[in-house]
Order: sequence, then structure tokens, then C-alpha cells
Amino acid sequence: MSKSKKIKTRKNRFKSFTFKLSRRQYKSLLNYSKIKGTSPLKVVKGRIHDCIEEYSDEQIGRVETPKNQLNLFNPLQSEEEQLELFD
Repeated sequence: MSKSKKIKTRKNRFKSFTFKLSRRQYKSLLNYSKIKGTSPLKVVKGRIHDCIEEYSDEQIGRVETPKNQLNLFNPLQSEEEQLELFD
């Protein structure tokens, strides 16, 4: 018999994050999630999605631009910033 090859799978690594809510806040979160037809955890993750996805380690020092801002022009180089009248 030949040895069967075992498929290597990468285990997902998650970090847990806990915070406290007051009774009123928790009830409000449950009501909101019931109205939207989703779980409270998905509501919280959806609200903090921009903070989680946009600021990972690879993107430190990135220039922040609004999502609806068009990037029509590239920034000018230092030589091109001033108009030279006399050459």
C-alpha cells in the first residue's frame, strides 16, 4: 500500500477582542441586528470594517484620501512647482 498524501492546510489565526456594553447598548444592538436581519457580531464588524482593512501593517504611512475623491493629477515634482519665467 502506498502512503496517502496529506493535504497541508494553513490554520487561520484569529485574535479575540472583547469590550463591555451597558444593558441599554446591548439591547439596542440586538434590536438593530434583528431589524437588519443579521447577527450583532456582523453589525459591529461592518461598522469597524474601514478601520480594520485600511490600516494594516503594509500600508503604514499611506496618504489618506477620501473614498469619493478623484485622483486626476499626480503631485508635481519640486522643479515643476514654480513657474520659471526667466531661463
